[in-house]
Amino acid sequence: MNKIFFFLATICFLFSNQVFSQNEGKLEIQSNEKIKNIINKKEAYNRNLKNIKGYKIQLFNGSEQGAYKTRDDFSTMFPDIEIKIQFFSPEWKVRVGNYKNRLDADRALFEIKQAFPNAIILPAMIDIN
Repeated sequence: MNKIFFFLATICFLFSNQVFSQNEGKLEIQSNEKIKNIINKKEAYNRNLKNIKGYKIQLFNGSEQGAYKTRDDFSTMFPDIEIKIQFFSPEWKVRVGNYKNRLDADRALFEIKQAFPNAIILPAMIDIN
């Protein structure tokens, strides 16, 4: 019985010694270039956000006829929201609203998406009144 107890005690001691003898307090961080590039891109994106003056909601992106139809449909459903058609070669875009912050744009998008499910929020680089 003593021999078994001694043997088990020795095994436990050796095992615990191995567990607690690991390098305590040393942290090695390994990184690669892909992670560094992603972090740099995110930082550049965040720097550009400082130029954002507000947000708009884009309803349509495509043909001229589709843009004018979307404008007419939207102005019938939401007569109080500003609407603008823009042409950026080769496509026409229908953008609505003038939102000072993302929260206001998200609230409007929630209602607009019921009628225009492809609507998205875009940052506006112009002054918002």
